[in-house]
Amino acid sequence: MSKPEQQQTTRLGIGALLRRLQPRFPDLSASKVRFLEDQGLVHPQRTASGYRKYSEEDVERLETVLSLQQERYLPLRVIRDRLDRGLDPAAGSERQVPDATSSPSVGMQPSGDVAAPVAGPPSGRRYTLRELAARSSSEVPLVRELLNHGLIVERSGEFDDRALAIAEAAGRLSGYGIEPRHLRVLRGASERIVALVDGSVSPLRNRRDPETRQIAVHRAREISSLCLSMMSAMVNAQVDGTVRGLEAQERSGSTR
Repeated sequence: MSKPEQQQTTRLGIGALLRRLQPRFPDLSASKVRFLEDQGLVHPQRTASGYRKYSEEDVERLETVLSLQQERYLPLRVIRDRLDRGLDPAAGSERQVPDATSSPSVGMQPSGDVAAPVAGPPSGRRYTLRELAARSSSEVPLVRELLNHGLIVERSGEFDDRALAIAEAAGRLSGYGIEPRHLRVLRGASERIVALVDGSVSPLRNRRDPETRQIAVHRAREISSLCLSMMSAMVNAQVDGTVRGLEAQERSGSTR
């Protein structure tokens, strides 16, 4: 048998792939394998009719990815980058025990020093309007303005931790003369980011299996975090230009 023919016979369909890997990774499903493919972590060949065929190299790569997720909880992008560069993906990472609020599943929060990742779901604490004002050190009229402009959301007469964070920031911004009506531009930007997130997870909405729903949740969190990191970097880059202009004016004034 020629070498190309031998390689062809060793390629597995997705069913055979799952039977091979599920004894070690019981939660592995076809949807999860497809998600890892979408993330660039495995590159199966496609037959003329579109079926995926996995080589031994693909199987070994999947085993590596799943092991690193299960044992070390590395973000997918870190695993992909190290594998693509031919590096040991486990190098410099210790075996970890996940935090109670984290999950070892696909779509981990991205790391980096541009901006902090988006937090997970709210804590569950609830506040009345007056409690929100008191805890955020804001005046009640300011909180009412935030509500009227759609910057915070009231549910059954109460507010959550998201609203608290917004009210705290708005209270500090008011000290610079920036009022809630000026902040509506931020609402517009957030709605556009949410539209991007919705567009990405919408193909998964109609699938009923728990694995796919979990993938959709993690994908939504990761995309929103990446978008906010980009926005933070872009704003900071433009503010750097403003600061440089102010510093140049100061230097120019001091030489006169």
